[in-house]
Amino acid sequence: MAGPTPAAVPELDVEYVIGNPRPRVAEVGYTEPEVFDPFTDKIYQGGFRYGGPPTAIPQEYRFLSAVGRVKAMKRIIACTDAWYYPFSHTAPKNEPPGIDIEILSRIASRNGWDYSIMWANTGVYRGGFKKAFRETINRGFCDVFLGMMITGDDEHMEQNQMVFTDPYLGVGFVLVGNKKMPAVRTLAELKGKGIKVGVPAYSPMQENAEKLGVPYVTYFQNNRVIDGLLRKEVDAIMVWGPSIPVANREKNVELSMSPGFRPEPGQRFNAAWGVKAKETDFKEFFDKAFAEMLANGEIQEIVERYGVPFFAPFPEGR
Repeated sequence: MAGPTPAAVPELDVEYVIGNPRPRVAEVGYTEPEVFDPFTDKIYQGGFRYGGPPTAIPQEYRFLSAVGRVKAMKRIIACTDAWYYPFSHTAPKNEPPGIDIEILSRIASRNGWDYSIMWANTGVYRGGFKKAFRETINRGFCDVFLGMMITGDDEHMEQNQMVFTDPYLGVGFVLVGNKKMPAVRTLAELKGKGIKVGVPAYSPMQENAEKLGVPYVTYFQNNRVIDGLLRKEVDAIMVWGPSIPVANREKNVELSMSPGFRPEPGQRFNAAWGVKAKETDFKEFFDKAFAEMLANGEIQEIVERYGVPFFAPFPEGR
């Protein structure tokens, strides 16, 4: 006589067991993904954050100045956002690591040093730069923080005894259009041309288009503005320059800035790195390196290889 049919065994959720924080000694049941995405990584979202720098700092070097520590270790330890393409990201094999990391690599290499990256999360809903500073550079885990914009609303810098380096790049909202759009150098030149422009809602671009009398449609987030152009809802868009390579990479398209376009004041900012205010020699070190790399075209070559419109640092906002 046949026995009772066994009850179906429900599928169990995966349970991760963490042995030690990064840099780790032992872990059971967890393999770090090739590309770390803080927005979806379950361990990161569960509170597993900053366990320490990616490279151990010897005790005798911990109280040196940043320049002294870098020279003694022959290594720059930098903090940057793990999900800030095209400036930085945890790159899979054979994929460029990002504009800022390539610049850092060249600066380190020309001095005979190596570099290490400590990943951070600067997302607004994760505490922004204030929280990222507290958990990384304020604890001495890195010497420089990459991936920053000088916006004029930068109270997080003074509050954490941080200062910007000299800017190394100008970044702004740029014009991208379809075949119907004529070649123009400013948004104002589209007035009366019958061109409808997509802009990010509640941004300076919306204010500019309204003031100029250029027909416009608003979307939330640059990504959706780009979708509006791809769906042919608008003839042109004003979007954050670095969002162009992100769209090209993720949507398999080939968007580019209107040739000759140049963002005007109010549409543009400068990119820089951050160091502790007391590290004046370290700031001067990066300022000099940026000046040399801007003069010889190295930074422009790196930036344009990622598909980001290159602008030398703008005179305002330094």
